Amino acid sequence: MPRLSTLSNPTGLVDLDKLRISVLIDESNKRLAFSLARLDLTDLTLPSGLNVVVIARRGNAEERVDLGPVASWNKGFVHLTELGNEGTWSFRVLLVKPGSSMLAAAAENIRPEGQGDSSSFIALEPADLGQRPWEIRVLEQEGRAVLYFNKDIYHSSGEAEADKFFIGMILPEAARQLAAWIARNPGALADPSWEAFRGWLELHGITEEPDEDNVDAQDEWCATVVNAFCERFQFATLLSEARAKGVEE
Repeated sequence: MPRLSTLSNPTGLVDLDKLRISVLIDESNKRLAFSLARLDLTDLTLPSGLNVVVIARRGNAEERVDLGPVASWNKGFVHLTELGNEGTWSFRVLLVKPGSSMLAAAAENIRPEGQGDSSSFIALEPADLGQRPWEIRVLEQEGRAVLYFNKDIYHSSGEAEADKFFIGMILPEAARQLAAWIARNPGALADPSWEAFRGWLELHGITEEPDEDNVDAQDEWCATVVNAFCERFQFATLLSEARAKGVEE
C-alpha cells in the first residue's frame, strides 16, 4: 500500500504535538513490536470517524499499521515484520478517514519512550535530588514509571544511558519496584492505561496477574517479572563486559 503523505492534505491538517504521544517498543527475542500507548486528542477539533495509522521506521525500512478508530485504537503491542534490526527508530502518527488518503492530523519523527535506554516502560529524566543518586516514581495514570537521575551526576538522559554501570545496576531495581507496585495494587493491570505494560508482560510469557491475597505469591510474581526483564537486557553480561574493559584500560 502506498505511503500516506502529509502533502495529501495541504490545508486543514492538524499538527499533533509530540508531547501528546507515547510510543513504546519491544525488541526482545528478535521480535520487533511497538505500542502506541498514549494519544491525547483533548481540546483538538477533528472530524469524526478517524482511524489511527502508524508508520514505523527503522533505518531505510518502514511499515504501515492501522490501529483502528481513535476512540478505541489498539494499545497493545503490534509485531513488525518488515523492519530490520539496524538503524534508528522513528514513528509517524496519522489520523485518517478509512478508505481515504486525506489526512486530518499528523505527527512526524516521534521517538520511542526510553529510546537508547534499557526499557520502554522505565523512562529516564533528570531531577534535582540533592545527595540521592536516583529515585523511581510510578505514573499511575500513564501506565509507566520514570527513573529520575541526579542532574548533578548526569547532565542528560543520553549521558546516563551511556553509563553501563548506572544502567546495569539501577534498572533491575527499578523494574523490581515497578513490579512490586503492581502487586500492591490489585487490579491495576485491568486499567486501560496499563494495557501496553500488560502486553509487554504477555510477550515474555507472564500471563497471570499477581495474587492480591498471597504475599508470597506476589513476591514470586515480582521475581518472575524482574528475571524476564534482566534476561532480556543481559545486565550481568553487560556489567561483566564493562568491568573487563575497565581493567584492560
